[in-house]
Amino acid sequence: QAGRRLSTVKHHSARQDMCAAIAEGPKNGPAAGDAAYRSQISSIQQIFAAFDYQSTGKVQLSRVPELIGSLGREAWLGKEVARQLNNAGNEELASFEDVVQTLKKVEEAAPSEKELETTTPLTLLKRLNAYRKKCEANGEYVEAQKARNKYEELRRKEEERQRRLVEQAQQHEMEEVEQAQKQQFLSFSAAWDKYMADYEATAYMSLERLKDQHNGEFSTFQEKIRKQVKSLKCSRELLELRRKQEALAKLGKYEEAFKVKESGDNLEQWEHVRSQSTVNDSARRHEARQKEQQQKALAALLKRIQRDRAEQIRHRQQDSQRLIQRNKNLKVDLSKKQHLEFSRAEAAIKSILSQPEHAQKLLDENDPAYVARSAAVGELPILGRIKWKGPSLPESYIPPGGISRGQVAPRSRLDEAVA
Repeated sequence: QAGRRLSTVKHHSARQDMCAAIAEGPKNGPAAGDAAYRSQISSIQQIFAAFDYQSTGKVQLSRVPELIGSLGREAWLGKEVARQLNNAGNEELASFEDVVQTLKKVEEAAPSEKELETTTPLTLLKRLNAYRKKCEANGEYVEAQKARNKYEELRRKEEERQRRLVEQAQQHEMEEVEQAQKQQFLSFSAAWDKYMADYEATAYMSLERLKDQHNGEFSTFQEKIRKQVKSLKCSRELLELRRKQEALAKLGKYEEAFKVKESGDNLEQWEHVRSQSTVNDSARRHEARQKEQQQKALAALLKRIQRDRAEQIRHRQQDSQRLIQRNKNLKVDLSKKQHLEFSRAEAAIKSILSQPEHAQKLLDENDPAYVARSAAVGELPILGRIKWKGPSLPESYIPPGGISRGQVAPRSRLDEAVA
């Protein structure tokens, strides 16, 4: 029994220390007559007693989140404490000392709301402004001057940072536009190069087909000339010699007939050579005329191809100049738009950073996009403005004569309304 009493006294003393730690009392302990502090300690002791497992001074790990919640802490703290206790090797039970120490470690490791507030320059400006006003109220003008100087310095740096961010965003936007225009021009050039390559291939094929056609026509013409057999027309002298030859042969004058025959053969050979020469000259003239016509047709085709090529090149230059001018106009318009946006953004930055408390309240109560649009014109909207509501008839109002929404109500409904 004495040991059990001693254990109970130790648990009670440990609980008092833990209650004091949780209640965040002074390090030296409260005064004996502090009734509020004693009431707080008593309530925490009652919470511990409710979770005490069989008066052993320990709590079940499954009930640790519930215990932390009963102490007024957030739910995630209870889960984190239970997880760390479980990782520490506690299987089912954990002492209240371990729970309190683990809770303290978790709370110290977790960032506080004040620390989270310091992450925004607007909150820092608000705190510096509040500190300056407090120093002015307390007559600490040196500290107030330091706070004002720090406030102005931070505001200038933040304005400069925001301006650089806006400039970087606009520069990135301009670079994206230039890159898109470059890709567009490359695609434009590639399309035109492909079109011109196809055109040159088509022109080359047209020339080759025309040459093949000319070669075929010339070969046919030459074959026709070779096959054309022109009968030899004997001259009067040759015919006279042949008649004289036949007459001498009939008279039996063979020697004279032989001499006349030789003269006739020589004359016939000469006339045949002359006729063949005439035919060859005529064929050469026809061939020259045929080649001349083919050369004219080929030159006309080349001239037409050259004219079409020059026309396509002119169209390409016009389209290229039009595309370049359109891209220049787009960049000029974008520069004007960015200049206007930068002016509005600069006005918004100055307006928001000059009134940090007002801006923070507006951000808490309104849509940030609405606040940004309002600040872009250089003025923040009035805080807590009450929306005006025009006069209206009561919902139970019945128009006279039973007319509702432009329609006359039935008699029964009208009687009910009158009643």
